[in-house]
Amino acid sequence: MTQPTFPGGLSELEFVDAYARSALRKPQMAADAALRTLVFAEAGDRAVLAGLIGQELGEACRRLVAVHLALSNRTYSIARSLLRPLPGVEEWTAFVHQAATFTPEQMLRELSLGEDALQHAQNLRGQPDLSLLTGLVAAAATGNSMLLIPGLGQRNVPGECLFAGVDGSGEVFASSFGVSEGDAANLADLTADVSSIARGFLMSYLDARRGAGRRD
Repeated sequence: MTQPTFPGGLSELEFVDAYARSALRKPQMAADAALRTLVFAEAGDRAVLAGLIGQELGEACRRLVAVHLALSNRTYSIARSLLRPLPGVEEWTAFVHQAATFTPEQMLRELSLGEDALQHAQNLRGQPDLSLLTGLVAAAATGNSMLLIPGLGQRNVPGECLFAGVDGSGEVFASSFGVSEGDAANLADLTADVSSIARGFLMSYLDARRGAGRRD
C-alpha cells in the first residue's frame, strides 16, 4: 500500500512535529512581532497593527480546534486530519462548550493524552470566556475576511477596528476590538496562550508516539 505523502515529502511524524513547531507557533510569533512594532508606530498604524494581532488570534483559535478534532477523533491519522481545511464557527462553538464544561482530566481523556499535557488542559480550562471570540472565528472562516478601520485617516485616531468576513451566501460576520496598546497586548497574550495550548497537546501526542515501545 502506498504511504501517504505529506508536504515536502515529510513522513507522518515529521509533518506533525513541523506543524507543532511552526504552524502552531506562527500566530503567536506574528502577534508578538506586530505588538513590538506597534509600540513605536504612528497612531494610525497602531490601529492596523492591533487588527493584525486580532487576525492572528483568529487563526490560533482555529488551529487549536483543528488539533482538538484530530486528537479526539482518531479515525484518520493525526497528520492526515491536520491537512484538512481549518475548522469554522460550528466546530469552534462545540469546542468552546466542551472547554468550558470539561475538567482538565476529562479533557485529557477526550484527547487520549497523558499527564504531561495536564498543565495545558488546566490552562485551557482557566481561559476567559472563549465564546467572546466567536465573531472573530466566524469572520476568519468565511474565506473573504478583511480588516476594516472606520475613520482611519481622519483627524481623530479611531478607537476600534473591525474584522469582518462575508461567506458564500452573502452573510456578514464581524468582530470588533480596541486598538490601544493595552488592547493589543491583551490580544497578543491571548494568542500566545491559545497557541501554547495547541502546541502542548500536539507535542504530548508526539512524545507518546515516539516513546511507544521504549523501556524505562
